[in-house]
Amino acid sequence: MADPRFYESAHPLSLTEIETLSGASFEGLAPDGVSVDDVAPITATQAGALSYAERRPPDVQPGAVVLSKPEFAEALRAAGCHVAVTENPRVAFARTAAKIFAEKPLEAGEADIDPSATVHDGTFIAKGARIGAGAILEPNVVIGPGVEIGEGALIRANAVISFATIGARTEIGSCTVIGKTGFAIALGAEQRVKVPHFGRAIIGSDALIGASCSIDRGLFGDTEIGDNCQIDNFCQIAHNVRIGSGTVMAAFAGISGSTTIGRDCLFAGRCATTDNITIGNNVILLADSAAMYDIPDGEKWGGSPAMPARNFLKQITQLRRLSGIKGAQGKKARRD
Repeated sequence: MADPRFYESAHPLSLTEIETLSGASFEGLAPDGVSVDDVAPITATQAGALSYAERRPPDVQPGAVVLSKPEFAEALRAAGCHVAVTENPRVAFARTAAKIFAEKPLEAGEADIDPSATVHDGTFIAKGARIGAGAILEPNVVIGPGVEIGEGALIRANAVISFATIGARTEIGSCTVIGKTGFAIALGAEQRVKVPHFGRAIIGSDALIGASCSIDRGLFGDTEIGDNCQIDNFCQIAHNVRIGSGTVMAAFAGISGSTTIGRDCLFAGRCATTDNITIGNNVILLADSAAMYDIPDGEKWGGSPAMPARNFLKQITQLRRLSGIKGAQGKKARRD
């Protein structure tokens, strides 16, 4: 269920309404009286929730409503799901899900602000937000509805925080944006459709998020950054990323969606990851690395695509040797 601090339920959708909105078809097998009032990923289906299946789905729960490619429909129905068939389930979901939940509007109203907190001029705090004891909000900060700022937190000027909780004593840098929708675009035949997000961004305690960073909220679940993480300026953390406590990232890191990063890792400048990979604990990525595969605990990797550092450095040495040989031959040819 979407967090009621940040989202409000629009209204349940009948299967007939889902067909109309999504363009998918239940092929005459939609029973009367069934509706959906929630959303869920295909990996965690539940009765009364809308999911979509682009690939062969795992085990599913009876009663779930699934927008599915035709080749998976029979198996899903055999498992007790209500299945609407479409060639593009992601687009069908994007067109439908936003009608189930709506984002709470950014509006003024009663907020819970501790008397010891400091709120500077120009800061906007939306209805339902909570600001902890001793927190400092510098000028022109925007705090969205339901957001929680922990005690002693420092929110620098011009930061924008929505759909998020910020832990105690955490510092958020100037012009950083936390909790916006991720870059999830469904590629339709005629247009690109933005997929609505229903998750949160959870930042732990004693963390540091630098200036001009962007941390997206989750699509279904949460984006999570653990306690005591240190993230430099100009970093991008995509939706559903999970970063373990104590991890440090230098400037210009780019972490793609649904990546899991362990504890106490060290990312040098301009590191990046592809989506849906797992990086273990105590991993070191050298500068300009692009991690495209899972990395075990305790390893040091470098390069693009990244590989164990010893292999990467060996390749660099060999390339330099080859370059030197080629250069010497070129000079000899010109003398001849």
